[in-house]
Amino acid sequence: MPSDGRQQSRRPTPRLPPVWRWGFPVLALLVATLGFVLLFSGLSTVLDSRRGETREAVTDPSAPGFEAFVEQTWSMLIATEDLSGELVQVAVVAASDRGGNGGTVLLIPVELPVEIGGGDVGVGCGERGCNLVDHHRVGGLERVRAAVASVLDVEVTAATLLTPERWKSLAGSVGSVPVNLAGELVAASGDGTSVVRFPAGTAQVAASDVVDFFSFPGEVGGAGRIDRQRDWWKSWMSAVGSGKPDTNLPALDLDVIHLLGTVAGGRVRVPVGPWTGGEDVPTIDQGRLVDLVVAMFPVPIPQAPGLRPTVRLLNGTGDRSVDSAARQAVLRAGVELVVVGNYRSAGVIQTRVLHRDPADQPAAAALAAALGGGVLHDEFLSPVTDLTVVIGSDFRMDGH
Repeated sequence: MPSDGRQQSRRPTPRLPPVWRWGFPVLALLVATLGFVLLFSGLSTVLDSRRGETREAVTDPSAPGFEAFVEQTWSMLIATEDLSGELVQVAVVAASDRGGNGGTVLLIPVELPVEIGGGDVGVGCGERGCNLVDHHRVGGLERVRAAVASVLDVEVTAATLLTPERWKSLAGSVGSVPVNLAGELVAASGDGTSVVRFPAGTAQVAASDVVDFFSFPGEVGGAGRIDRQRDWWKSWMSAVGSGKPDTNLPALDLDVIHLLGTVAGGRVRVPVGPWTGGEDVPTIDQGRLVDLVVAMFPVPIPQAPGLRPTVRLLNGTGDRSVDSAARQAVLRAGVELVVVGNYRSAGVIQTRVLHRDPADQPAAAALAAALGGGVLHDEFLSPVTDLTVVIGSDFRMDGH
């Protein structure tokens, strides 16, 4: 009989059957492979699905499927007051883009009657209603800004007030600018005698005299005050745009200087405004005003955000020359443009307006009527905007 201290021999562990020894690793490898395939297939399905409009990012602006949020037009209201604090000029400057490709300077008569929220100020306005001068007297720059937004039905990015000293600094870098006058501008001196302030013909307007030039009222030689102001802006912006605009403006980090330099760097439009009637009480040609605002503000800032249907505009023709006309047609219909881009494929025949929410059907129908297109309901439409417009080959760029 063996003693207690003797070591007992260990029994060897039985070997696994071949089916377990080789089958289990193979099975685990198959499961891992299948899981990877399912994961990849699921991601591809999500990326390629129209539901939720989730796709791979397209970065080429000319490629099908490209979309981008719009950048609203950079603009500024520039109000000018004389030494007595009276409003003598209102200009709205808007850049075509931020790349220095020009823009527009629109002059608005300070005599224009404008009713804004809450009615006229009612102090000395009379039957004509309160004009921009009246609004400036009561509420300063901010009230003038509100009145101009009411006229244009568009908000501006910023507003600034320029005095004679500020204009002297702003315009001084290019010296005097020539303006052709059909008649001489005569001012009364302190002793009551008349003094020719600016002679007929080619008058040189120095930076220190800019506000005096703006201030002359009335019609001289067939040209009114706003006509003379427009001629000065054309001449001055041309001088600023000669060479490098940055060197023709003060070296100051001010928004008004950056905007003017950007606009002067390209083609500058100083259009005849849509103002009719007498110079004392001008009126507005609404049709001309809408056309001018649409051309001036490629992507306007709504005067009252949230009140208009938001739109995603997609070009389905493959022809990028359609973009500008389509944008203008959509804006004329009174909507807010949020996204622009290209449809996922070219060759779309019919222009159509799509809506996701049935409550937006009336707005979609109104926009489709304005564009000459059809209306579709798509519950899987992108929720980024209220409506999506797809431009087809039937779209008429002339608007008819």
